[in-house]
Amino acid sequence: MCKKMKIRYLILLAILVVFVANSCDKVDAPYVEKVDYCSGDKKVLLEDYTGHECVNCPGAALLAHTLKQNFCDRVVIISVHAGFFALPSTYDPLFADDFRTEAGNAWDTFFGNGAQGNPNGLINRIPINDNFVVTPGNWGTAIAPLLQQPAKASLILKNTFDHTNKKLTTKITTTFLDAVEGDINLLVCLTQDSIIAPQKNNTPEAGETPIDENYVHMHMLRTTLNGIWGESINGGNSVGYGDKFSQEYTLDFIEEWVPKNCHVVAFIYQEDTKAVIQVEEIAVSE
Repeated sequence: MCKKMKIRYLILLAILVVFVANSCDKVDAPYVEKVDYCSGDKKVLLEDYTGHECVNCPGAALLAHTLKQNFCDRVVIISVHAGFFALPSTYDPLFADDFRTEAGNAWDTFFGNGAQGNPNGLINRIPINDNFVVTPGNWGTAIAPLLQQPAKASLILKNTFDHTNKKLTTKITTTFLDAVEGDINLLVCLTQDSIIAPQKNNTPEAGETPIDENYVHMHMLRTTLNGIWGESINGGNSVGYGDKFSQEYTLDFIEEWVPKNCHVVAFIYQEDTKAVIQVEEIAVSE
């Protein structure tokens, strides 16, 4: 190769290297497309299936919190303790607590989370590539397009808490903003924040490793107010714009449930597909 050709080759190679270097931008997880997510009325349910002996679950919980912030608080989180890693330990007193629930165990079996391992989750209980279970790394990309859809219904929740008798009364009013066919179920849940209990962890940003004895569990499912799958609000009849339904439920609190740390989470879904139409949450007591 002659000297001039060699010099020209080196120059072209240098230009190519600079071009490639400048065309590759770092993408930080969780990636969220720059869209205005604060102007819509639709909310999305994120069910984070977890367990106190799951070392990767604190990282997933941190991701869920980040997504809730990035999506302008339009993501409602339920942390469901279920599956192998949620079992109470018979040999380690640090993990003797049982945070599982009847509903959470049933959902875990039905949707197959436990069979695929934790951490995993459900996004509006919609299957993606024929699988309800969504890995944490895909939560953001699954949520984003759903938030850009118009809301088909609104949910208004109103709570009254009797501190003397420790009884919650919640009223849920569902108003449809579009026509929806089929049987529509309402499911009402109680979640609790700020539960301090040991958690295995390999994510330093989420707490002490390898065990955080003072881990703060958030959005933990405590119980449901109307059964494992809720109940129909329309009796299978089609609904149209402006149709309104109201339900009221009561719940006696036990000692472990701290009212000021609890929320009512209510969502409506199509009974045949399990797909969530709308979800809302409200604090039990201010």
